[in-house]
Amino acid sequence: MSPVVLISEKLGIEWLNIFDDEYVYGPTPGIVEVAELMMTQLKPKTVIDLFGGSGALSKLALKKKVRKVIYVDLYPEAAMLNLKGHKQIKIVKQDALTFLEENREYCDLLLIDPPEELIDEVLSRVSRIRKIIKKAGLIWIGPIHTSNRRIRKMKRTRATTFINAWGDSFMVIWKPGFGEKIKKVKYLVE
Repeated sequence: MSPVVLISEKLGIEWLNIFDDEYVYGPTPGIVEVAELMMTQLKPKTVIDLFGGSGALSKLALKKKVRKVIYVDLYPEAAMLNLKGHKQIKIVKQDALTFLEENREYCDLLLIDPPEELIDEVLSRVSRIRKIIKKAGLIWIGPIHTSNRRIRKMKRTRATTFINAWGDSFMVIWKPGFGEKIKKVKYLVE
C-alpha cells in the first residue's frame, strides 16, 4: 500500500483531492510525522492549516485535542467531506497566500504544505508568518534533493531550523521560549 493510503486510513481520511483526473494529493509521511511531534511537544490550542488539501493535518490536530482549527484551501471539497461534523474546525475556501496576507487571526501552530511551485512564494513571506504564530510554524520546503538550494538561500536566525523526514525537508520557525521543544522534535525525527 502507498504511504498516502496508509496515512489516510490512520487519520480517517476517506476523500482525497484528484487533479487532472490522475494526480492524487494526500498526506505524506514526513509532514504528518513532524506535525504530530510538534503538536505533542507544543500542545497548541489553535492551528491554522494552509494549503490544507484533504484535511489530513486538520484531522490530526483534532486527534491531538486542538481546540480550534482553521483549514484554508482554494479547493476544500475533499476536506469538507473528511472534516464534516467537527465544530472546532472552520473551513475557509480561499487562496492560502491571500489568507496569509489578509488574516487577522493568530495561532499557536501554523502548518503550511504548499504545492511545490509555490514554495518560494511562501518562503518570501516568512516575516508575515512570524507575526501570526504564537508558538511555531512548520513549512514544507520540498523533497530533500531539491530543498538544499532553498536552505542555502534562507537567512538563518536563532529561531529557525530545518528538519528532514521521509525524503522531505521542512522549515520550522518559532517564538522565544520554544526552542528546546523544537530541538526535541528535530532529535526525534532525525
